[in-house]
Formats: sequence, structure tokens, C-alpha cells
Amino acid sequence: MSGSVRLAICAALATAAAACALLPLVNPAGWLLQAVLLLAVQSTAGAAARRVPLARPLTVAGQAVVMLLLLTAVFASGQAIAGVLPSPEALHEFALLLREGTSDVGQYATPAPVTDGIRLLLVGGVLLIGLVVDALAVTYRSAAPAGLPLLALYSVAAGLSDDGSDWVWFLVAAAGYLLLLLAEGRDRLSQWGRVFSGGAPRAPGMPASGLAGAGGGP
Repeated sequence: MSGSVRLAICAALATAAAACALLPLVNPAGWLLQAVLLLAVQSTAGAAARRVPLARPLTVAGQAVVMLLLLTAVFASGQAIAGVLPSPEALHEFALLLREGTSDVGQYATPAPVTDGIRLLLVGGVLLIGLVVDALAVTYRSAAPAGLPLLALYSVAAGLSDDGSDWVWFLVAAAGYLLLLLAEGRDRLSQWGRVFSGGAPRAPGMPASGLAGAGGGP
């Protein structure tokens, strides 16, 4: 498995771990499985775009398009072209669902029922955070700043939750973020090793590497 694919998997896992903090807010929890499945498709699209390879902005844009198609297929297929392509009617349906979801969040106490509007807010939010995390950690190879969108996702959940178990979900989210950092560190170390093992051709009698020559005897 390549370092890029490993990073993409860990980025998706970190997003899913942070999304677990939303579980106490709604009931039932089936929306999370749906979000994880769609997140896997979105991450796979990013991995495929990087393998082509596409320019970094095009990779992120391609994943954003895939995210829109996935949300359209799930939440507005009846108004979409061929069930997946957004149309003006599908965009109008999104607007209605978002308005409904915002109203439902203010109306219900936690755990709230998973209405269509709330489900769009949850699943769409997880996919959006997953897109940002994947772009930062994998496409742009900078996992540390990816902690900010993960923290934002957790903070929203912690701010709305009142069940007193925030620390449990914080540990889950933190574990996902640490997994992402470890994957990036492993990838950087593997690249560092290739740099020193694949040097330029050397003249006869020269040591195998600059490091070996510097540390070796006469």
C-alpha cells in the first residue's frame, strides 16, 4: 500500500472518529454508517485523482464534484437529472432540506429524531469536513493543520451535547487525529530513506553513501 493511500484511509478514519461526537445528538445512529460509506467513495475519488495525477486544486475540485453528486443521489434523486446530476429543482430541494434541518435543530431537544433535513446537515457536514481533511493531509501533505476542521466538527457536537460524556468522544476524535499524524510521519520517514538510498552514480572507490563516508574509517 502506498503512503498516499494509507494517508487517505487514515484521513477518512480521523473524520469518522470526530463525527462520532455527533452520535449523542440524534437517534437513531444509522446516518453515521451512511456518512462513512459516502466518505469512503469520496476518499477513493481523491486517491484516483492523485494517481492520474491531477494538479492539487483539480484533485480537490474533483472530490467536491463527487461530494455534490453523492449528496444529490441520496437526498434529491427524484429532482436530479438521471438521479445524480444536480438540476435547479434538485438545488431547490437542497435549500428546502437545509431550511428544514436548521428549523428541526432548534425545535427538538437532544437526542433529536433524524429528519431528512437533519440527516442532510449531518451527512453533508461530515463529507465537507472529510474533504477538507483529505485535501490538507493527503493532497497537500500537511496533516497537522487537518486537526482544525476535525476540532471544529467535535466542537459543534460538544457545544450541542448535554449528556456529560464529551470526554469519551474527545478521546475517540483525538485517537483518529493521532493516527493521521502517525501515518504522515511514517510516510515522511519512508521518503527520507529513499532519498539517501537512491543517490547519484558514484566513481569507483567512493563510499556507498555520503553518510557512510562521513562516519566510516579510512
